[in-house]
Amino acid sequence: MNYKVIERLTSCGFKVTNSGIIYKQSATNKSKEKAGQLNERSVYFYAQNVAPFQQGTNTFKEILGQQYVYTPIHNIEKSKSANSDMKSRRFSFEEYIKTTKAKNQFGIYLKTQAENLTSLYDIRGVKNGYLEDATLLPYIDYNNNFITAKIVKYNTQTGKRNKALYSNNWFHAYKPIKKELGITDKIHKTINCFFGENLLANNNKPVVIVEAEKTAIILSMLFEDIVFIASGGLGKLKTLDYKFLLNRDVSLLPDNGASEWHEIGKKRNWFVSEILDAKGSKGSDVVDYLEDDLWGEIEAELNKIANRSIDASNELNFSYKEKQTDRFCATITKELGLIYYTEQSDKEREKQGYFTGKHFKISNYGEFYCITANVDVNKYDYIDNKMVKPDGDTLLARLEQAYRVLKKLNPEANISYHFNRVLDHVLENSNYLFNKYYILNELVPMWGNDANVLNAYIKKRDWVKLNTTIKDDAEFTRLLHDDRKAALTNHLLKELEPLVSQGEYIEAKLLGLFKAQFNPFVFNLIKDYNNNVLGCCTENNYNEKIKVRQYLQHVEAYTNHYENPKKLQKYHTTYNNTYIECDRNVATFKKPNQNIVETNTMVSERIVREYFNFKPKRNALKNVNTIIEYYLSNPNDISIERVRSGKNNKNVRLVTKNNIGLAQMRETLEQQKVSQGLTTKEAFDYPLDLKPSRLNISQELAMQEPTQFLYSWILFNYPEVTEVEKPEIYKNPLNYLLQVNTVIAA
Repeated sequence: MNYKVIERLTSCGFKVTNSGIIYKQSATNKSKEKAGQLNERSVYFYAQNVAPFQQGTNTFKEILGQQYVYTPIHNIEKSKSANSDMKSRRFSFEEYIKTTKAKNQFGIYLKTQAENLTSLYDIRGVKNGYLEDATLLPYIDYNNNFITAKIVKYNTQTGKRNKALYSNNWFHAYKPIKKELGITDKIHKTINCFFGENLLANNNKPVVIVEAEKTAIILSMLFEDIVFIASGGLGKLKTLDYKFLLNRDVSLLPDNGASEWHEIGKKRNWFVSEILDAKGSKGSDVVDYLEDDLWGEIEAELNKIANRSIDASNELNFSYKEKQTDRFCATITKELGLIYYTEQSDKEREKQGYFTGKHFKISNYGEFYCITANVDVNKYDYIDNKMVKPDGDTLLARLEQAYRVLKKLNPEANISYHFNRVLDHVLENSNYLFNKYYILNELVPMWGNDANVLNAYIKKRDWVKLNTTIKDDAEFTRLLHDDRKAALTNHLLKELEPLVSQGEYIEAKLLGLFKAQFNPFVFNLIKDYNNNVLGCCTENNYNEKIKVRQYLQHVEAYTNHYENPKKLQKYHTTYNNTYIECDRNVATFKKPNQNIVETNTMVSERIVREYFNFKPKRNALKNVNTIIEYYLSNPNDISIERVRSGKNNKNVRLVTKNNIGLAQMRETLEQQKVSQGLTTKEAFDYPLDLKPSRLNISQELAMQEPTQFLYSWILFNYPEVTEVEKPEIYKNPLNYLLQVNTVIAA
């Protein structure tokens, strides 16, 4: 049960028992009144006055609300007593042997019938008390856990139960046994296994289910090639867990008049014997006819079961399991060892590759065509805007796809043999019951004897599922959307990385981000770069400041031409080329007055003032580069969150967020470089490739640029320039080039 729901109900004055019954305090006599029932996914109130809730079904979402925060109220009803562990106490097989004896009434009867045959069911006898020498019939589950044992009094001469004087008892409830084990509390046990179930674990013999434990024991002595198990009661067959039987050959041998067993057998695709219903007396079972002429007919049928020669049904016999699940049930498992997936070859997509997320590989080139035999048979279809539950035809269509694709991709393999394992897996894990022999004997030969055209199974998708476990369709959709969002973020960061290095204003819409909601993480990263590195909040603001920069460059070039002796006043802005390209201690001009700049550029006073006063935040560019580098190296560290909006919070959008600190990013990047065999020195101390540099242009083009650029161009293209020459070149770079050209011409 959901503890948050219980807390919510409790805070509203209700009390919830361990079994899920909801009580409220009576307004008249202060007594407790039943108000409703807590179920697996909802709360049902059959009382009327259950405010703040409503009568009838209330979903957990309706109970908890979107913004609900629980405030503990300490009046939760005590649901467990101090000795609750004792009440559900488990027993061991060793305790069963210790507190019982080998001699028992039914065992004595069996020896009178067949001296050399022994029972496989570990029956024992009661040591003392009013049921002394009675027979204990142990219930041991498929995993060999001893649950309890039924205690029955038998007549040692006839082998029949002594119903008149004694009623049945149980190992966990019989007082002399409890006393020997030192137990005084009442023990509760739910028997949810078949008698003899443990005998199935290590063999593949056919299984026959009977009603009485005695019948299973006797028949097991006569037919060694069959495992006989008993339900322990006429009505228990319907409720017992039979999952371990889904991949077994199962037959039912019901008592006369057990009509419900015939219905269950048909639904579960189990063979049901009809001999006793047709020829037996009312309420009789098969061991009543051991010495009757009818036994020959029963024996012949059991021999057919042992030899697996019982005629299988030629119908699908499709039905739904009583317990449905939302979990995936794929047709392919790892153990199959076959090729089950292929995709269309596409050179451009192969060139672009995939983004590898946490659960999927997302194609960097969009959608592509593929074929797969791995089909989720539990998945609902979406038809006419409605979710449609799969039926028998849908199941067969999905199984046919699995078979045909496997056959096409594995031409040398015996797919019919492997497909038997596929059907066993589907029977065990899907929401359906069906006759697998009908599929193997009737449909598989038909599927395997034609041209096997797969056009109908070609799908268009942009993902390939990685080898991870996903429990259901809802989780599949959620995780796929997460990885797609991470792939898009990775793509945007790759486009953003070179733009950041250019030192120019970045327009988010050029990356497809017309609104912040499209990808707040990258959008805010661009905004942070523009504001904190460039000092511009809009593109127009940036363009106006470019005018200021160009004007200052013009004035600087003009001033330098007259060899102004004043020292450089370094500008705290990224728009002035001198900030990047000139040395700090060379002769240059004094910065013009802001009013003069405003008058000559026609740029507003506010923007001119912003330009002169702007100082980039410390490490702003480094921080942006660190974030980009980190998430390009560790794309799956990005946090994907869901933000709800709109009426009733129905609209959901995915938001990428950065939840990692800059210090941690830098430390991780450093460790990754070391782990890749690079030291910090090796990573940064290497010859620069300056071919893409803006300075790598012809002399003719360089001479058309401002004086400061020409000075930098000379230093770039003439590395032999000495420190002594640099001041003179800075004063008049054009004169230096004329001198060099003259020397070269001579």
